[in-house]
Amino acid sequence: MVDQNSNYALQTSEVYVHYGKKMAINNVALNFPKNEVTSLIGPSGCGKSTFLRCLNRMNDVIDICNVKGKFLLNGNVDIYSPDIQVETLREKVGMVFQKPNPFPKTIYDNVAYGPKIHGIASSQNELDEIVKDSLHRAGLYEEVKDRMDDIATGLSGGQQQRLCIARAIAIRPEIILMDEPCSALDPIATAKIEDLINELKENYTIIIVTHSMSQASRVSSKTAFFHLGNLVEYGETGKIFTKPDKEQTNDYITGRFG
Repeated sequence: MVDQNSNYALQTSEVYVHYGKKMAINNVALNFPKNEVTSLIGPSGCGKSTFLRCLNRMNDVIDICNVKGKFLLNGNVDIYSPDIQVETLREKVGMVFQKPNPFPKTIYDNVAYGPKIHGIASSQNELDEIVKDSLHRAGLYEEVKDRMDDIATGLSGGQQQRLCIARAIAIRPEIILMDEPCSALDPIATAKIEDLINELKENYTIIIVTHSMSQASRVSSKTAFFHLGNLVEYGETGKIFTKPDKEQTNDYITGRFG
């Protein structure tokens, strides 16, 4: 059972996910502290991305995917309640995907799109400020301030990913989900995204799926290790990587499998 606790941005328990008859997540319970970064690690196919997509109901679009469990936002909002509109949920729980996916629009319009459709800005001046502030927070404004009318797909991969983060920030979420946000990026762009994650946690709760254990150790305060749909171990990142409780966790961390 989930005990309501205002220190957590999101609480989950008794989570099961099936794709048809195949179980992808088996009775997982995880709580995510506010304004902290939590990494989900584990080998390919272990369920970490499936679990992440439960947190803003991205699995709803997959016909054969069946999600069960308890998901509480801020201790009192059941995100799977029939009363919850998915669009409203995704305002509060934004997402950045594995590959940068800017819209084929201008840099400005990419960031302005969310505030426009959600009615966040009451004037053009306010919209301009939201776009500027979001790009600043994403560490991109100085690089693009003279190119706002350029098509976003002309940016480098790392810039495109920071633009996608700016786009997520623009709708003023509380939580940002990141599904391997650096896997398509070079080391320099990856370092910029990691620096950005460390800055963003002051204002947002961040949950990141990563294949890179070194990245998890650099950016997160908490780490959850998944294997074959099970949550094997969860705890402080430093402890998980230096003195895990479970032998299976240690075997994965030290490269014995995965």
